[in-house]
Amino acid sequence: MDTPVLLTFYIKSSSIDSQNLHSIIIKEYFLNLTSNVNVLYPTQIQSGLLLCKSKRTEEKILNMRHTLSDGSTIHLSHLSSYLFQQTRCFIDSHMKQFNQMNSFLQHCLPFLHASGGKSQITSDSSILLEGHIFLLNAIHSYLHYKLSKPNQTNTSESYDLHSGNLTVKVMNGKLMEQNVDSILIPINNRYKIHTAIDQQIQSLGKTNLSNYLHDLATRDTRVFEGKIIVYPNREFQIPAKVLIIFVVPRLINNELTKDNFHINSYQPTYEQIIYRTLQTIDQSGITSLAMPVLEPSVKSPTERRPANEMTVRAMVSAFRQFSQNVSIKLRRIIVVDHHVQIKRMSKRVKQYQNRIQMKTNNNIDFDHDDGHSFVSVFGEQKISNISSSEDETESEEYQLPYTDHARS
Repeated sequence: MDTPVLLTFYIKSSSIDSQNLHSIIIKEYFLNLTSNVNVLYPTQIQSGLLLCKSKRTEEKILNMRHTLSDGSTIHLSHLSSYLFQQTRCFIDSHMKQFNQMNSFLQHCLPFLHASGGKSQITSDSSILLEGHIFLLNAIHSYLHYKLSKPNQTNTSESYDLHSGNLTVKVMNGKLMEQNVDSILIPINNRYKIHTAIDQQIQSLGKTNLSNYLHDLATRDTRVFEGKIIVYPNREFQIPAKVLIIFVVPRLINNELTKDNFHINSYQPTYEQIIYRTLQTIDQSGITSLAMPVLEPSVKSPTERRPANEMTVRAMVSAFRQFSQNVSIKLRRIIVVDHHVQIKRMSKRVKQYQNRIQMKTNNNIDFDHDDGHSFVSVFGEQKISNISSSEDETESEEYQLPYTDHARS
């Protein structure tokens, strides 16, 4: 069994005017080299931690020269030795931001354990960490950085979309907490659950779901986009009685295209996949369903925004097509996701509102379309109209939602 190895790294900027790099840029750089690493950044000014999953990966990484696209260089080293290497720190469960801090801390624990450190839960649910003084300081700086960022989780509006006998509520929140008959959980073609949703599942307690998917991955090689797996809920104390596992598409393009044509052109296919999935769910007698934005797996994080935009259009179009059947039993759908994802969907809905000059409210009726606005806003885009700037980014578990996200 491979033993993980922890390295530290420092980024030397190419110029004095260089700004701090976003963590997604650092992660994309290393994951393009190998999928056998995890990155924690920033843990100090221009510094971070790199977790190599094997000694071989460590040797490969150390023997390379690392230069980013802006000319900045990455310098790697092992943990420095100090007179007092092992120390302890204590995270009090009564702290105001404890729950939020605990969520971020989960990203740090593999790095702590790889360096010989330990973590344990105390009798009052506080957290005791023991490890190398440099590493504990790095974790402290990382948590401080994360907690100091403005909390924008409530900035997104919620919308009720109406079409035929179907109502779709679009909202920010946690998927596994919704009061519905069934929850749709996206996985990639290697049976890996979206990282953020997997964390929600793990927080509910011990589960056999991961082992079940691992067994499927071992036995079944015929996984295809749009495949659904019904998993009766006998484990989790949540309202949903059935979990529906949904395989998202994997869009890989070896050529970089500025207009993202290979992503946009997939929309009609994806719309039909989602439509057929809704039909199958409806035939099973389910009346209410929660799902996230069903974003495909793409090769590069830079393709995530156009993939997200395409998915939003495909989902809304599939909802509208599905609602035309007057005999449907599935009449309530909740699209619930990270606030940035929902904000992007909301922008598309507002664009539709403006086109048909609908009064400003959060109830959108697609049955009153003027005959061309819906197709114009939610139909296939021949040329990408996405701005390259994005003020907000998702938290880490959304930046690379699948463990092999960047692998070709």
